[in-house]
Amino acid sequence: MAVESDLNDDAVVAEAVGISEIPIIDFGPFLNGGQPERQAVADKVAAALEAVGFFYLVGHGVPPEVRRAVFDRSADFFHLPIEERRRLKATEDWNRGWIQTDPGKTLTADSRVFEQYRIQREFAPDDPDLLTGSVFCQPNRWPDQVPGFAEDCVNYFNAMVSLSGQLLHAFALGIGLPEDRFDAYFTKPISQISLMYYPPLPDNVGNEVKNTIAHTDDGPITILAQGDIPGLEVKLRDGRWIAAPPIPGAYTINVGNMMMWWSNGRYRSTLHRVRNVSRIERFSVPFFSNLDEDVVVAPLPELVARDGKAHYSPMHVGELLSRFYKTFKYEPYADNAA
Repeated sequence: MAVESDLNDDAVVAEAVGISEIPIIDFGPFLNGGQPERQAVADKVAAALEAVGFFYLVGHGVPPEVRRAVFDRSADFFHLPIEERRRLKATEDWNRGWIQTDPGKTLTADSRVFEQYRIQREFAPDDPDLLTGSVFCQPNRWPDQVPGFAEDCVNYFNAMVSLSGQLLHAFALGIGLPEDRFDAYFTKPISQISLMYYPPLPDNVGNEVKNTIAHTDDGPITILAQGDIPGLEVKLRDGRWIAAPPIPGAYTINVGNMMMWWSNGRYRSTLHRVRNVSRIERFSVPFFSNLDEDVVVAPLPELVARDGKAHYSPMHVGELLSRFYKTFKYEPYADNAA
């Protein structure tokens, strides 16, 4: 499951360091070049994931208007009255839709102060998976009050599916595997975009209070579109926390636990958190690339053969992620406000 840091460590102030601490990688040669160019980019990706677990991606080919549209629709939705947002609230049985969460009206070190709108794969009305009752196979909830919301979000989701597939090829090449090594695990993946809204934290709270506490991601890849407002912080291998501010037009890429398990530890998932002290609302849109529900993730046999042993135990994707949905707290913090 996703790892969370201890709360004492989470209170450490992030350093505002040079952007060079997190590599910037141009993906254009991978998308448009020949095999030597593709391998050169894959090598840079592998080096970043081994050293930091994060990198910035430019030259990714996602049209600016597609990205801009999903941010516009996100702002349209989160600016609706709370009564309208609550009509689309996610539940344990139907986890798509709006979430607002915090354990109470007093902010503490384990508080979570954000709103989220979950969107996953669209299913055709006659898709047999809709009849299974699986928490991963459900219709999306769409706010009728926001024109273009469904269209723009689905367009963005599809762009992320395409980009994540190319990144998987680079990840495979970077550790000496055929570039299509991961493709068979993504025939009907349970990936997700989350429209994220982070209100500014009050001026009177200490550094131990975050919008999201430190955690690693579960899935193999996260493709994060940051808005204009900083707030993301990353823990480096040497124990330092650093700021990871947005770069206009770039994506912030990190691997999660499943890619760490697959690679037998070559690629390491990295603790990260969000703290919005800008006094301005912050938006972001992460795409969580997930596998097919029935996949069992374990260190790849060819890497185990190289290393002499498997460093991680097998984990069933559906069981892992369904436990996350069942234990997620859905209580709206606005309901607890003083």
